Amino acid sequence: MKHGVTFLFLLLFSRIIPFPMQALSAQDEPVLAADSLGNLPFLNNFSATAWGQHRSNTLDHELGGILMRGGAIGRELIESALASQSGDMGAFGFSAGGVVKWSSNRLWKESDARICGSFQGRSLLDARWTPELFELAFMGNQGHLGRWDVLDGSQLRTTIWGTAAVGLEGRNNNRIEVGLAYRHLQLSGQIHTGYFRVNEDIDSLYASMRADASIDTRSGWGLALNGEWHFIREEAPFAFHVQIQNWGWVVVPGGGARYAVDTLLETSGFALEGPGLSLESLESAGFGEDFLQIDTAGVSLQRLPGRCDVAIEYPLGPRSGCDVTLQMGEWMPLPRVMLGYRRAFGKQWQAGIQGVVGGWGRLRPAAWVRWRVPNERALTLYLEDPWGWGSSSAFGRGLTLRFEGL
Repeated sequence: MKHGVTFLFLLLFSRIIPFPMQALSAQDEPVLAADSLGNLPFLNNFSATAWGQHRSNTLDHELGGILMRGGAIGRELIESALASQSGDMGAFGFSAGGVVKWSSNRLWKESDARICGSFQGRSLLDARWTPELFELAFMGNQGHLGRWDVLDGSQLRTTIWGTAAVGLEGRNNNRIEVGLAYRHLQLSGQIHTGYFRVNEDIDSLYASMRADASIDTRSGWGLALNGEWHFIREEAPFAFHVQIQNWGWVVVPGGGARYAVDTLLETSGFALEGPGLSLESLESAGFGEDFLQIDTAGVSLQRLPGRCDVAIEYPLGPRSGCDVTLQMGEWMPLPRVMLGYRRAFGKQWQAGIQGVVGGWGRLRPAAWVRWRVPNERALTLYLEDPWGWGSSSAFGRGLTLRFEGL
């Protein structure tokens, strides 16, 4: 009975959601051709950013790597992950992509505004699970007899999309853009309510689940809104920034597969072997397919995973300062908060350190360095959790590279 108890969830997620991890893993270390951009004279007002990052509050690099490439999973890795989860919802998030922003050198119709725009491509994955589901999937239900296991809220979803937008930019780089959004695919599955219990004598069982999943492989088209507002005043002792990204919707044509489970099993006295509802049938391949409903999705309106950033910068001296940033949305289970300190070193170098909490993980460090290159260009390298690049026990890593014209 070790793995039969999880037949509904495993059937729903492992069989019908084959996520393309190889395609996303290739984006973990983004590369930006900064030299070629710097040789274009008309790109004086632009920025190009590429990033790749992943984070979990439960899965460290060693366990995550085994799950991706295969291999033997030691019990100590599972127990360590459960200890890290400490009774909370487990979470894993992955984000990668690139964005280019530009604005014209000339003012638009003798005003203070310039024509601006951006184009970008993004991929995003969000996974969450209860401690009970994690134990059932990796350790079986041997230690769960007589206990109610709650599976509510466990989910997996991923999407890949891009936008091309155009708008107007005013003073202090304040801008508003409206653009065309293209969503390549979206896969999702969620357990809305789920309970499981086997009594101590293994002669009665209760299982209930209401879950659904969908696979939208047809391309969707729609509109997206981007905007930035910067409060920068010489007489003010601080600067305030607000940025919204990818606020919009796409229309997805019908044809994608939809799966649903809405069932209740309650029995007593089931046998160890034989036909019908028995321990043997629970562990047999294909059990649970009778409870799965499959149909075709119709045309739907789906919201893009937009994000809102709010930041405050405060100077501590002529060459140093601190900043606080709050990021919300983009499927993060918790808002991400970053508190940082920055300092300038000469005319060409700036560096900073940050403490980051929220998102898909707990407290971790971050560091960045900015080099002002000749010809009014700047290159910034940002590392989230630098220790994650050399430790198998870290819970994530992130790399962002930004090249801009000043």
